[in-house]
Amino acid sequence: MAHLGDRYGLFYFFAQTCGACEVMSPIVKAVADRWQLTVRAISTDGGPSRHFPNYTVESGQRPRMGLEPKITPALVLWDSEAARAIPIGYGVLSADELQDRIFLLTSKEAGHDF
Repeated sequence: MAHLGDRYGLFYFFAQTCGACEVMSPIVKAVADRWQLTVRAISTDGGPSRHFPNYTVESGQRPRMGLEPKITPALVLWDSEAARAIPIGYGVLSADELQDRIFLLTSKEAGHDF
């Protein structure tokens, strides 16, 4: 996972009014910092995030990535080499669970057991 940021990044959908997002935001930031992943934070309600001050407001990204509408927080792994979105999950995940999911999604070929 040391070179994860060379190929992958994260889309993080949050809402300022979401309590779960307040819990999840520092976890996403810590994992991204540890593995040098770029995070594109997207506000679904237009409100800011103190953990991601350079956020953008959602403008149709969620449906283009095949995500459920209006569920926050939501995380998507972006594979820049294949130009595809890989949903990671919804709701609050621990740092360990988030890292495990990223590892599995980036190290195993789809359709194969792990």
